[in-house]
Amino acid sequence: MKPMRKLALAYARMRYGKVPEPLQQWYPHGGVFWTWSVQESLVEASWRTLPVNIRDLAVLKAASVIDCPWCLDFGSHLVTEAGVDPSKVRDLHEWRDSPVYDDDERLALVYAEQVSATPVVVDDEVVARLKERWGAKGFVELTASIALEHQRSRFNKATGAMPQGWSRVCALPTAMGPTATVG
Repeated sequence: MKPMRKLALAYARMRYGKVPEPLQQWYPHGGVFWTWSVQESLVEASWRTLPVNIRDLAVLKAASVIDCPWCLDFGSHLVTEAGVDPSKVRDLHEWRDSPVYDDDERLALVYAEQVSATPVVVDDEVVARLKERWGAKGFVELTASIALEHQRSRFNKATGAMPQGWSRVCALPTAMGPTATVG
């Protein structure tokens, strides 16, 4: 099976220009490598209920609450590549005071913060508004997207994955301000 894992790394290198560090971390354990690779592929192919900006901003916010530098770097890249305005990435840590977010984005961001808190404390009114806005299917997808980011962020944080310079505009907090410009 190792030749197949090597092929998967080659595909990641072709798709992204370099191999994401977490894939390198998964590589030695074939079961983890394939389970998580297939999971990520299925999510990308089949979770399509929510608008991309809503899902991606909520996922990025979850990574920021968990404080995963690698996830913020890679996630910022993916979000901007998907068409999210870079000012929304820059203002992620100050989203409550920023004028760049619309009401739907704010709703998803507050929910991402609530789900990402320890312990989890979710406001019933927020849940009702989410279900009203995107239906039960959209609510489940948003919750699952945030939960999946918890898996990614906690693994990457625990294994010491650091930013690889994926994004020019990155939601990394710094001593000089709320975000860093990478690259």
